[in-house]
Amino acid sequence: MKNWILVFFCVFSISKFQAQALDTLSVLKNDSTQEFRITPTLSYQYQKPKFFDFITKIPNDFGIMGTMFIQKENLIGFTATVGATVALLPYDQKITNGSRSFGQQIGFESGHSYSGPIKMFPKNINSTIFRLGNGFTALLVGGGLLAYGAINHNYRALHTSSELMEGLLASGLLVQPFKRISGRESPFVAEDNGNNGGDWDLFPSFSAYQKNTPAYDGMPSGHITTLMTSVMIISENYKEIKWIKPVGFGMMGLMSFEMLQSKVHWASDYPIAIFMGYIIGKSIVKSRVTEKTTTAIGGVKSFKPKFHYSFRSNQNFTLVGANMIF
Repeated sequence: MKNWILVFFCVFSISKFQAQALDTLSVLKNDSTQEFRITPTLSYQYQKPKFFDFITKIPNDFGIMGTMFIQKENLIGFTATVGATVALLPYDQKITNGSRSFGQQIGFESGHSYSGPIKMFPKNINSTIFRLGNGFTALLVGGGLLAYGAINHNYRALHTSSELMEGLLASGLLVQPFKRISGRESPFVAEDNGNNGGDWDLFPSFSAYQKNTPAYDGMPSGHITTLMTSVMIISENYKEIKWIKPVGFGMMGLMSFEMLQSKVHWASDYPIAIFMGYIIGKSIVKSRVTEKTTTAIGGVKSFKPKFHYSFRSNQNFTLVGANMIF
């Protein structure tokens, strides 16, 4: 089984994006701004992109991440993330063993194997699934969007392509420090060393980490962070396409299981990775998109009528009057 799952998803995604972009591009202002209709009352505006935006905008992204993190809903999400991590820790080994047992039953191999000059082509289905989170998916979809955006002068496609590359860089910059702080063993290393649930070596030395990376890089999962970031970037830019999140989260769930059964990650490595990917993806899109809300219906602004009532007595009668003003 080659990487046909990736190719099918990406080709289907890109063709869908093309159709939607043609339908929703509504305004072109002096070749500097394009506006896309997301809902009847919401539009996204995109400035003309610059080639190195995926690098130059990263500092601003981190500023937005800090602002988003202290928002009430995200603080609640972070608390839930920590709670889920703590709750999963005692069951990590049991979940890993059960996943590997089920993986064997459905024909998944315990390891990953690739062919080609740079080990690019997966040799089995679980290796293909594992590849979903190493950045290859984001690069493939981003490359398609880049080509489409350049050919069709579509700013949204160009920005989304650039954001996907930006997401890969930002994910790496955030995930690596966490890994080097936690120093958690990957499951297959813990199994060889006889450490039930994996050992923790906080702040391992740089040389130790470089020499034996799997012994220290379990928490959090970089694959999950990268894929979650990509799903958020694509779904937020193409918010009107409702199937993107279900398909993306389904891919993420499948990859999560594969990494459990192949003993690459523990279940408790995932909650923080998901939260990080969510924050990274949302902040990157927020730095690029200008939202425009209207009350327009069919291109005409709607007004709520106002009523004015009056009362007047005339001999034995009381008269009531009403004026409706638009």
